[in-house]
Amino acid sequence: MQLAFVSPGCAICCQVLSVFGIIFLVALGLLFNAEVEELTGSTEDPVHPKEVGHACFLAAAIYAAFFVCCSCQQFARTADARRARRL
Repeated sequence: MQLAFVSPGCAICCQVLSVFGIIFLVALGLLFNAEVEELTGSTEDPVHPKEVGHACFLAAAIYAAFFVCCSCQQFARTADARRARRL
């Protein structure tokens, strides 16, 4: 049964980008929730910074889901390679 539908290089690239995206978005979410002056002090900044922080956390969760999906792809590729070596 072929469960791996993404190439190994693409899966690794997605994992790396997801890790950086998660770190960046969680940091932004924490800063918006803390209502840091540099992010919320201007007239062009968001009116409701806590909502922006929650949106950042939601986006980080989506990146985490992509990370899990790509990790499963890596696991499936590894399992297929082991199975092929046994045959």
